[in-house]
Amino acid sequence: MDEKENSFFGYILTPLARVLFPEQRIFKNDYPIYVQIGLLIIFSAIFSVLGNYFHADGFIGFDWIHFFEPVDLPAFYPPWSEMLVSLLSWPLLIGVTLGGISLAVLKRSIHPVSGIAAFFALPLFWTLFLGQIDGIVTFALLGLPWLTPIALIKPQVTFFAFFARRSYLLGLAICLLASFAIWGLWFIDMFSIWTIHEEGKYVNDITLGFWGIPISLVLLWFSRGDIDMLMAAGVFATPYLLPYNLIPLVPAISRLKPTSAIVASLISWTPFLANWVEDGWYFGWCFVIWLWFQLARDRYPDSKILNISLSKKENKNSISS
Repeated sequence: MDEKENSFFGYILTPLARVLFPEQRIFKNDYPIYVQIGLLIIFSAIFSVLGNYFHADGFIGFDWIHFFEPVDLPAFYPPWSEMLVSLLSWPLLIGVTLGGISLAVLKRSIHPVSGIAAFFALPLFWTLFLGQIDGIVTFALLGLPWLTPIALIKPQVTFFAFFARRSYLLGLAICLLASFAIWGLWFIDMFSIWTIHEEGKYVNDITLGFWGIPISLVLLWFSRGDIDMLMAAGVFATPYLLPYNLIPLVPAISRLKPTSAIVASLISWTPFLANWVEDGWYFGWCFVIWLWFQLARDRYPDSKILNISLSKKENKNSISS
């Protein structure tokens, strides 16, 4: 035991840190940093070239053409967003989005089918179709805490990723304090998202409001140390959420067994039931719930609640023996 753990604060803070930030293995394939950077550059370059053939014409890339290409962002974006968005081009947006997803999936994938299934999830297709920047935010998760400012451009989901490690929280604190010193209490403007649009609340905003907070708190406790589970748990309490905002959860599909991964990808498309069912956008929660519980089953294999079928099988084996 080192001197720090022998100190008074060490006796208190060290056990607390172990409880709040347990070591959880979420990467099946954890490559050296230089390999990850190389793969990210290669993937992004390949998809950027392909992006030249996937033209933004208004039907495709509507948000890119009207908001991000002219760098005309609504007031609810953080003040540094315009500077970062101005560095993008349409091919680069496509390249970084798919490059980041590819590396995140490659690091997590437990089976080729699981990895492939992640690329057929609705949030990924929807983000690319709109020309939204949520893919850039997902890419930033690969470089926490150093890419904290990018991860905070669209924080509805990524904000909860910072609770996975102490270094992430430190990066978040430093970034926020620095931004407050420069721009003041800018985050208050983010809540104008409910009033800035003439139509008011978007019909496909699936937030649960205050009802989701107790659910989120319970799930967050059981998600400690796992960046994917934390984000899936946190979205229950987020104040604004469209189905495509769930793209940071897409790489986690590759952590599931092939059948479960395929199911996750399929049910991610259920928000389109809104075409036939009133308030059908809320079916987007099926994807979040399925994903969190499948990850929880792998993390807590002895849980009778999460592994009912497994418990029945064990009971039959004990009876036969």
